[in-house]
Amino acid sequence: MPIRMPLTPSRLPARYACRLLLIAFCTASTSALAQAETPLLNWYPRALLSDAELAGLPSFCSGRYLPNQLLPLSDGRLEAESEQAFVDRNGNAEFTGSVSMRREDYVLKSDSARWDASLRQAEFDSDVSFFNDEVTVHSDHARFQEQQSAANSRSELVLESARYALPARHMRGTATSMTTRSEGTIELNEATVTWCEPGQDDWRIAASHIYLDQQQGIGSAWNTRLEVMDVPVFYIPYYRFPIDDRRTTGFLDPSFSLGGNAGLEELKLPFYLNLASNLDATIAPHYFNQRGWLWESQLRHKTRWLGDGELNYAYLNQDATDERERWLINYQQSGTLGPHWQHRWVYNHVSDNDYLADLNSSTAIDRTTHLPRLGQLRYQNDAWRFELLAEGFQTIDDTIDLADRPYKRLPQATLDYQQRYDRWRVSSRLQGSRFEREDSATINGSEQTLTGFASLDGRRLVSDNAIAWRFEQPYSYIQPEASYRYRYYRLSSPDSFDYNTVVNYGVPRYSLDSGLFFERPLHWFDTIQIQTLEPRLFWVKSPYQSGQDAIPAFDTKVTSVSYDSLFQGDRFIGADRLADLEQVSLGVTSRIIDQRGDEWLRFSLGRVYFGDRRKVQLDSDEVNDSHATSSTLAEVEWRPGRHWRLNQTLEWDVYGDYARQRRLGVGYAPLSNRMLNLSVNKVQSENSDSGTIETDLYQADINAFWALSDRWALTGRVLKDMKNYPEGERRPTSSVLESLAGFEYQNCCWRLQVLYKESSPTADDSASYSTEKSQSLMFSIQLKGLSTLGGGTDATVRNSIKGYSRRQYHDY
Repeated sequence: MPIRMPLTPSRLPARYACRLLLIAFCTASTSALAQAETPLLNWYPRALLSDAELAGLPSFCSGRYLPNQLLPLSDGRLEAESEQAFVDRNGNAEFTGSVSMRREDYVLKSDSARWDASLRQAEFDSDVSFFNDEVTVHSDHARFQEQQSAANSRSELVLESARYALPARHMRGTATSMTTRSEGTIELNEATVTWCEPGQDDWRIAASHIYLDQQQGIGSAWNTRLEVMDVPVFYIPYYRFPIDDRRTTGFLDPSFSLGGNAGLEELKLPFYLNLASNLDATIAPHYFNQRGWLWESQLRHKTRWLGDGELNYAYLNQDATDERERWLINYQQSGTLGPHWQHRWVYNHVSDNDYLADLNSSTAIDRTTHLPRLGQLRYQNDAWRFELLAEGFQTIDDTIDLADRPYKRLPQATLDYQQRYDRWRVSSRLQGSRFEREDSATINGSEQTLTGFASLDGRRLVSDNAIAWRFEQPYSYIQPEASYRYRYYRLSSPDSFDYNTVVNYGVPRYSLDSGLFFERPLHWFDTIQIQTLEPRLFWVKSPYQSGQDAIPAFDTKVTSVSYDSLFQGDRFIGADRLADLEQVSLGVTSRIIDQRGDEWLRFSLGRVYFGDRRKVQLDSDEVNDSHATSSTLAEVEWRPGRHWRLNQTLEWDVYGDYARQRRLGVGYAPLSNRMLNLSVNKVQSENSDSGTIETDLYQADINAFWALSDRWALTGRVLKDMKNYPEGERRPTSSVLESLAGFEYQNCCWRLQVLYKESSPTADDSASYSTEKSQSLMFSIQLKGLSTLGGGTDATVRNSIKGYSRRQYHDY
């Protein structure tokens, strides 16, 4: 019969360093574990899993790891259990038959065990297993050695021919020997690790020697290799890495990608420097095939007054393709200076306009055609807000003329006040800005110089003051408002020409916004919904102010047309045009809301009625708008079922009897990994010279990501240009602007994506046709739990397929 005896720590093994393999991968986890005896390395086939444990497990996984769950023993007590036990008068002990020793939060089992009291050494033979909440180890033989002295006590556990698993991380591996010591160090010889299921060694990491120091939080590995199908594909002779959350100087995980010919496209070897508790840096040699070595570096800091900052710098001494020097600087910083003060700083600079496209920078840089540079200081409390801003840009698109590039604000100071007094609201803005931009530059190989009106810089003072009163009931609201807007400009130009340098004017503005809310129960398809009817009337009046066409549009644009824009009471965004307004906006919205409160249908219809012609335009040469009404705007959003969505926007010009814009979108997503989208976008305008209706944009886009099963999925997209181009107008090489086709396969160990892409961009010069159609073949292999070989496929699909960012796939 089994014999159970408590043993004192002085007679049998003392505390091990037994958070074994708490290496770079280890985190704690819990799981319900009903069985007393667990399968090998805690791997449970599907047949042994409960319904709750099977939930979320893809069909391509044959099982899962379940962590151990042990109740720790207290007071340093050690319990031993076996079928037979013998202890002599010298303290030597021998256990045979289902030996189990348990102490604190770990258990050690074997078929037999021996304890030599004089040598303070224990031997465990045949089918040895060790486990705690975080790790399970099986080996053929184990040896424990304890050394005691007056100063300290040390112990060492050696497991030979070890097989281990970290169930919470879905990891397993092997080692010819594994040594763990009480001071917190672990050594593994001829070790491997993989995230694949047992019996599926499609890939693994192997190292000749691994040393882990849990006290320092660092690990070292020698002769590390990535093996795919037992074939080494990547090698690092020495690798130093952190094994917990502490920041430690050493190498980070390398990354690389392969090209279509299986050759090395990119290789990145980042090295991390822990400089101080609030300061660190990363240096990353980054190899690009056919270009050379790009040296990337990142410096991060945390300070009390300056907040969090990040400096990214990259340098390529000589690009092998064109022998030019290339570099990038990116700095970002933000923080708080007190309870109400915040600041933000951004600086970007690249050596050439093609840098981001060619070198695929990994920094958090804004990838627009204008890279921002700004400094911002802000104060805000309940009523007051102050902001000091300096902003500039680096334009990296040679197709943008100098006259069309944005102005710098050097600086801009804004003081806002807004306060509510019962139903009254008082608001005020005082803003001073200084605008300037380059008056000459070399663009696309040619020198451009601004002259005349385009060369004007300026200083602007804005003063806007408003008072409003709002009366609101559950079924209605009404809000009158009065404001006065004042502008003062002092203009200058490096091009000396006769021009009025000082312009100032003030314009009042009055508005009345009102709306009603009606609702009724609606019985439809044996369900009860609520239908609303929400008419809205918005009146606004502001007199015409002449002379505004003498002011450049420093930061002003025409408002984009939508249903909501009908009730903005202005035709411009920005402060350089005060629109002459005498108009009434009428609109109505109806919604159908189900019993859960979800809106599954919304329809809006509206139009603006003008009392006079609109004289104020953005540019001085624009034609005055004399129509009595705006276009009619209609918007519909409909969810006919749980998986369907439909939206349509129609802007109808009642004078030209044509659709200025027509947008239709249909989406179908029955599952998180199945999505189909169709959209048609058509924009038209009237040629003021000929009176004909011209098509500015006409495109159809159909895209889909469709999971055929848990393993297989298809991806596709076709973006088609349906515009009829007149003779001589620039056009794409093919009417199919972009096409994408590919597939995805995955199992519990890895995921493969293959994509073929064709594109036919519009010309960016004066030629009638674009450059030749471009083709590319992309693939990536994700080693689940580790990294991805190849790259760009997920980003390409995410940008092409609406809803792909919400897809789900199995990873560790």
